[in-house]
Amino acid sequence: MRKIIAISLLVLSLNGFAQQNQPTFSGTYESAPFEKVVLDMEASLAYTFFYKKEWIDSLQFTGVFSQTPLETALNKLVENTSLRFYLEGQKVYLTNGITIITTPEIVSNVLAQANKRKEEPKADEAKELLFTKEFKGETQNSKDLENYVFEVGSRAQFKAGSNSTLVGYIKDNSTGEPVEGALVYTPDGNKGSISGKDGFYSLNIPNGKHELQVQFTGMKRARRNIILFSDGQLNIGMDVDVIALNEVIVEANRGANIERLTTGVERLNVEQSRTVPVVLGEKDILKVATTFAGIQTVGEGAAGFNVRGGKSDQNLFLFEGATVYNASHFMGFFSVFNSDALQGMDIFKSGIPASRGGRLSSVFEIAAKTANKEKLVVEGGVSPITSRVTAEIPIIEGKSSLLASGRVTYSDWILQSVAHSDFKGNKVSFSDFIVKYDHEINQENKLSLSAYLSKDDFRLSSDTLFSFSDFSYINEMASAKWLHRVNETMDASLIATYSKYEYDFESTQLVKNAFGQDFGIKEYGARLDINKDLQAAHQLNFGLEAKRYDINPGSKSPIGEESIAAAVQLSPEQGIEGGLYVSDKHEINEKLSFNYGLRYSFFTYLGPGVTSLYLENAPKNADTQTGQIIHGKGDFIKTYQGPELRLAARYMLGDSRSVKLSYDKSRQYLHALSNSSSLSPTDIWRLSNSYIKPQTGDQISLGYYEDFLNSELETSLELYAKKLDNLLDFKTGADFLLNDRIESIALQGPGKSYGLELSLKKSTGRLNGWFNYSYARTFIKLDGEFDEETVNNGKFFPTNYDKPHTINLVSNYEITSRFTVSYNLAYSTGRPITFPTGLYKLNGVEILNYSNRNEYRIPDYFRMDLGFTLKWGHRITKGAHSFWSVSIYNLVGRKNPFSLYFDLEDGVVKGYKLSVFGSPIPTISYNFKF
Repeated sequence: MRKIIAISLLVLSLNGFAQQNQPTFSGTYESAPFEKVVLDMEASLAYTFFYKKEWIDSLQFTGVFSQTPLETALNKLVENTSLRFYLEGQKVYLTNGITIITTPEIVSNVLAQANKRKEEPKADEAKELLFTKEFKGETQNSKDLENYVFEVGSRAQFKAGSNSTLVGYIKDNSTGEPVEGALVYTPDGNKGSISGKDGFYSLNIPNGKHELQVQFTGMKRARRNIILFSDGQLNIGMDVDVIALNEVIVEANRGANIERLTTGVERLNVEQSRTVPVVLGEKDILKVATTFAGIQTVGEGAAGFNVRGGKSDQNLFLFEGATVYNASHFMGFFSVFNSDALQGMDIFKSGIPASRGGRLSSVFEIAAKTANKEKLVVEGGVSPITSRVTAEIPIIEGKSSLLASGRVTYSDWILQSVAHSDFKGNKVSFSDFIVKYDHEINQENKLSLSAYLSKDDFRLSSDTLFSFSDFSYINEMASAKWLHRVNETMDASLIATYSKYEYDFESTQLVKNAFGQDFGIKEYGARLDINKDLQAAHQLNFGLEAKRYDINPGSKSPIGEESIAAAVQLSPEQGIEGGLYVSDKHEINEKLSFNYGLRYSFFTYLGPGVTSLYLENAPKNADTQTGQIIHGKGDFIKTYQGPELRLAARYMLGDSRSVKLSYDKSRQYLHALSNSSSLSPTDIWRLSNSYIKPQTGDQISLGYYEDFLNSELETSLELYAKKLDNLLDFKTGADFLLNDRIESIALQGPGKSYGLELSLKKSTGRLNGWFNYSYARTFIKLDGEFDEETVNNGKFFPTNYDKPHTINLVSNYEITSRFTVSYNLAYSTGRPITFPTGLYKLNGVEILNYSNRNEYRIPDYFRMDLGFTLKWGHRITKGAHSFWSVSIYNLVGRKNPFSLYFDLEDGVVKGYKLSVFGSPIPTISYNFKF
């Protein structure tokens, strides 16, 4: 309550200050176009006007302004017209026949009641509730929701002078979707509540008569009259305010940068992906994430992310709760998700919730849309690369709906037409499908079923990345989620998940050595999650989860009768991972809040399997192997376990500033084996075992956050440091494909990461976007007991994804309400590489001598992109909407190197540069929604 009063006082004081310090305007006009006067005011006063052009096209103005205060000038300007205006900061909102209230009723009532002592209801007055109408003259028509009187609770349980808990859900009447962040309050100043992700709200108020008000930016305010007898439920629907300005809708998230409790958290909605020009013109929510501070890729066309100096396998991708093992299509140029089917994504670079575990660097939680339960909605797009369509289908009106989305590509032509592309002459295709069913069983129970399937096929000529010809891989995911509201202070969710990733490829260039090879991983999981409000200042979250892994490490078989390739079949791997967790979000006061969390994780490597034995005091390799131990099915071969502490604190320095501190301890029992610096389709996932230990990480993060220009500009500065153990790397020249003794080629050692992230973001006005700068360093140390287990003399050296400086600038300028220009700039330091430094002969054979591992760097990366969007049918009331998008990727045609490689030809060392896109790539796409 004190927080609401403080905010209200601040709003009124700012408004009062603005009235006394308004700028003045001068000008003389004779039958001048209305828009001319508006543009002069914008230029002279540095104010921005928002309006629809059709409102003022036919208007003219005649008059004189001489040092006239802005508000007086505006009153004179709109005199004798149907226009009204509203001033907010440096912005002027014009409406057509609609008066915007400058001081909301909630502010007036809260201020009026702030110092008024509440009187307890008298017993006789309270008893009267049982027999008389409390709202004289109100309607009995249940369809007139604004004036109808709702009786909540049981008359038999009524207690005079007591409080009861009112709960319910806030929903959008047009779609049936929950409204998150709606303010539910009683104008008499009793109490207020904010609706959660599922639209749920809870109010503890005195028994008796009340008027409820519900407000949310972009929605019409809702009012309900109630008589509260005891604990009960009241659901409230809200209507979209069709005259609401788009800029106001964006501002609904203001202050989240300051008030959010944890550091290193990014929240990305699909709308943000629409205005960022990306490769081949496909809007892509995951590609937009790479423009955020602390999220890098090793280069163009690289799959996987490096978050705050972490390896690409240290990121946990979750789609509707199910794990995603390969999140890329088209060799890394597209993500595996059609953004039309997505609601948004939460990224945790630090401050990872205790309910999430299994990775060291980050968690990407991707949510699919909840389909419209009231009407059919179809959207999609067509480009020279892909076609996509997404349908939202009501099944039972207001109760259940189905989301169905599909995307296919016919992209082979782009590989033929791109000059300077090292992928020219190859063929690539992919497709993906998403289905989600949502059903509201009743007010306390909801069910959600999701499924995902994707497939990639491509044929590659032999190059430095791949040595096979035909390759395909699939992703499969499914989840079932049950949400249950236990009571007004507790809710629970139970989710079951399934994930599968597998690939197979064929090498048929040489008939005598033709072979096929495969790999696959399956994951089965379940999680029970419970949220409990203990008190007004405590929000408890606890639960447990378990996963089972089944891995086919690989098999190889000859193709054709003439092939002499040997057949190989590695032993399968199995493991169980689990975790128990509890956390408490504790608000000490309006300024200081904490989040305490503890997760206890465990992992068991299961049989059947084989453990190799080696000589003591000797390196592990084929020459020192002495025997094997055969493990039976279900045997516990090796078990690891340990606590993972999660702490976060936030201190408010004012309404627009805060500082935050967080600490995370994480463990990772699953490892990706790769011969490249990023994830690739041929990566192999292996479990921790008797020799390969789990990776562990400790991260501490400190951040300062401040909003400027009336919260239009969000800024943040974060510092972080990581201590890592058991990072996985490989001996020089190691080959892990079809290797049943990974410990003989793997090396593990400590690592360290540290960095700085600076972010600036502007979300409102015609010009918006963000600027991010990251300084990030990551080092590893491989200092084994023997020479073959030691790299760079046992000293710390940069990892092959260490890129100290990264800059991203994304801007979007709305020239008109229908025409938008967007711009993207990306720069990063070149990643480390090992160079040949000499040539010598041994027994008549020429051999290259190389530098220390990762001693040099490839050239820096720089790219500019440009995009244009032209909208048609932009009126909110119109049934169909469409727009054209034109993008130019790599505008300046820079040949950014993905990698450098070397070859020895006739006694001469020759270097080669692999550039993926070395010329501008223009793309046009048509998008629609109806």
